[in-house]
Amino acid sequence: MDNYLEIANSPGMWLACSAIIVVVLVQVVRLTRISFKAGREIGMSKQDMVKAFRIGFTTSLVPAIAILLGLALLIPRLGLPFPWMRLSVIGSVSYELIAAGIAAGEFGLEGLTTDINQVIFTTIVWTMSLGAVLGLIVVAFFTPSIHKLKNKVAGGDEVWMQVMTAAAFFGAVAYMVAQPVIKGGAPLVALLGGFFSMVLIGVMITVGRQGWLKEWALALAIVLGMVAAGVGFHYFGIGG
Repeated sequence: MDNYLEIANSPGMWLACSAIIVVVLVQVVRLTRISFKAGREIGMSKQDMVKAFRIGFTTSLVPAIAILLGLALLIPRLGLPFPWMRLSVIGSVSYELIAAGIAAGEFGLEGLTTDINQVIFTTIVWTMSLGAVLGLIVVAFFTPSIHKLKNKVAGGDEVWMQVMTAAAFFGAVAYMVAQPVIKGGAPLVALLGGFFSMVLIGVMITVGRQGWLKEWALALAIVLGMVAAGVGFHYFGIGG
């Protein structure tokens, strides 16, 4: 078996992946400045803008744990630069793992095993990359058309547009929820744990008047859902 990891961790791979991440970091800084400027223009106070920024930051911390776990799974088989780039700026944990597994499966492998060689590694890289290209193309070239279609469907009715947006959001959430419900086991335990945790946190915010929990509600629900899945597996063998 050829040592494909020398290529996966080569300076060229580091340079290519780092360039993409630098571009995204520049975009983050630029969009943050634009957002604060727009906030000032519409009369938002600096305190409110900082609070909104803080809420977004804290809400993103816990989901990042899942990304780090996915990164830890991919690094031993795909090196560090490429998984780091994919999970930092483009892909999702579930997509990247599935795409890599499908590509390896075409060579008769069961997942990302130690039997990966240069050809299989290259196929995995292209599969993970090309599989996410369609969404980028749609956003880059068809966003104005989608905006026009949205206005045409809504007919200028802002209330109907709000209904459509809410329906699309709940549809996306329902799709994600359906998977653990059907699969059962640990994913279902995590879903139920997160759901009841969010209900409890909601009661604490409204009835207990603990407004400070609003910023941490999603993060805490995710953590407690993960804890529920761990307890279910460790003590009851659910998902084992």
